Amino acid sequence: MGQKKSPPKEPARDRILRCATARFSTQSYETTGLREIAADAGADVAWVHRCFGSKEKLFEECVRVSLASDTVLSDVEPDKFDRLFEQVVRNRAPGELRLIDIFVRSLSSPEAATVIRDITNSMVVPPLVKAAGQGSEAKVALTLSMLFGFAILRDVVGLDALRNAEPNVMKRLLMNACEIN
Repeated sequence: MGQKKSPPKEPARDRILRCATARFSTQSYETTGLREIAADAGADVAWVHRCFGSKEKLFEECVRVSLASDTVLSDVEPDKFDRLFEQVVRNRAPGELRLIDIFVRSLSSPEAATVIRDITNSMVVPPLVKAAGQGSEAKVALTLSMLFGFAILRDVVGLDALRNAEPNVMKRLLMNACEIN
């Protein structure tokens, strides 16, 4: 009888990235420490530095990997905006992390804000402009600002009116405000 194979072990770099994404999605950039991330990943903090160089570079990699894995931004379907709004307003499962979490938790940090601005300009805005049509850069930027503002007030500040609202109602209101149908 053959030996049962154990599942492949997750490489340390991937483990660090996964743990860092979870930390940056639930804590601000400023309060997230490399030692915490290393402990979560079962790695030495020196290995975290060796793999990523700095906290800012690790944060950037977390945002890039999260965006690259997001199907709403990567596909070319005509319902891209509908699915984006759905993703932001729907009620989350306990412990669920969303792509937007990593953005909204760290916007107050100058280092993180620079990373977020650069990545939003290069990886978020272009596919949304493509879906909305040429000349829609300002409309896309305003739409993103409303979605970020909604997520900040609901998930970070904890505004009851947004936390307790019906997701479909919020989606419709946001889409109407952004003139996206």
